Amino acid sequence: MIYTNFREIDKAGRIVISKDIRRHLNIHAGDMLQINADDACITIRKAENKCVFCNAQEELVAFEGKHICKDCIAKLKG
Repeated sequence: MIYTNFREIDKAGRIVISKDIRRHLNIHAGDMLQINADDACITIRKAENKCVFCNAQEELVAFEGKHICKDCIAKLKG
């Protein structure tokens, strides 16, 4: 199913993602979204939880909005 909404950007530059789209994409308050833009398009998607260094998706530790896997943490510790 395709969802289409028209939203106005408020003075602070924010938009609201409708409840039906959030429910469909399993997006909740506090979730991280990835926003990409090119010359003609903005794409918003739910960010994947993966290590910022190696892209692993298992054994992640969150740190300041980023994820790091336990293997990379061990490598950083030396």
